[in-house]
Amino acid sequence: MKITIVQGAFLPVPAILGGAVEKIYDKLGQEFVKMGHEVVHISRRHVSLKNVEITNGVQHIRIKGFSTPKSLAILKLYDLFYTRRTLSHIDSDIVISNTFWLPILFSSKGKGKLYVSVERRPQWQFKFYKKATKFRACSLMILEMLKVKLEKEDLKKLCYIPNPVPFDLKDFKTDKVNKILFVGRLDQEKGLHILIDAFNSIPTSVAKEWELTIVGPWELAEGGAGVEYFESLKKRGGNVNFIGPVYDQDQLSKYYYESKIFVYPIQDGTGDAGPVAPREAMSYGCATILSNHPCFDEYAVGETNCLRFNQSTDHQIEDLKEQMIRLISNPELINTIGESAKKVYEDFSTIKIAQMFITDFEKELNEK
Repeated sequence: MKITIVQGAFLPVPAILGGAVEKIYDKLGQEFVKMGHEVVHISRRHVSLKNVEITNGVQHIRIKGFSTPKSLAILKLYDLFYTRRTLSHIDSDIVISNTFWLPILFSSKGKGKLYVSVERRPQWQFKFYKKATKFRACSLMILEMLKVKLEKEDLKKLCYIPNPVPFDLKDFKTDKVNKILFVGRLDQEKGLHILIDAFNSIPTSVAKEWELTIVGPWELAEGGAGVEYFESLKKRGGNVNFIGPVYDQDQLSKYYYESKIFVYPIQDGTGDAGPVAPREAMSYGCATILSNHPCFDEYAVGETNCLRFNQSTDHQIEDLKEQMIRLISNPELINTIGESAKKVYEDFSTIKIAQMFITDFEKELNEK
């Protein structure tokens, strides 16, 4: 079959400027090709990438897009302009949409069946997505939210296919070190201020040989919260190392490989649906601490393959601190949790998830 994947207006594929969804679908597109299908991937144009090229069997078409603006209204307007430009390039059996406007502007006549990939919390716009053939939830939490947002007649269009771990494991032949790692956008909803405050409150006698390493962008154009939030994080002090964004997968994987502990303390109200970074870290055997946010529930089993803390209380900093102390003070617990976490890679491998997509695509194409 022919599959067209349409990304949004603000990030190119491959994910040289970051973007978990871009990274996921870049890997999935390559896997679809390996399975014998034709794939076209539409994304934002970038000066370092050809406008049209075939790499790893995937035809890339890059359309003039935009840098991410501060204003949400302008962002939606930019996305509208970009999506209109993509329409003339769409002609497939299956069209996977990762944009706000495509499900509204899409014409199914000769264009294929529209597969809306829901990677963020669903909002009001879904009542206008009548041209969609399928709504794919990337997590069980999003599946339940869609059941509330969609009209009754559209519930039959729902399916759940999780996001994969979008890389192949590598052996960097180094030992893990006393490093606590965070990977992601530097934004309030990610809870970086909570993490730094919790780390800095650990007694020096416990944490003196440990460092907190934060990898990810802070600039608005790259999804961060901007310079004001970044400066507020740096002012907290402590043995905290800000790396900045790392978009090369091998470099990023090496951070996972060498870190003993990974923490992802996202907060209530986050738009995150199925974060990939925790699964990446667990795949490399990091002893992982997660908040109790339901977006992790499909794979995170507290006290088995991770530790959890309650982000909904006034004492969450203390709770997170205590979980970090448990690990820092107990190398055996680090090893036990880390080894159990590695199964996540098998459960969410790109090959397995790609097959789930293809099976569902074939089902839709076989229906009259």
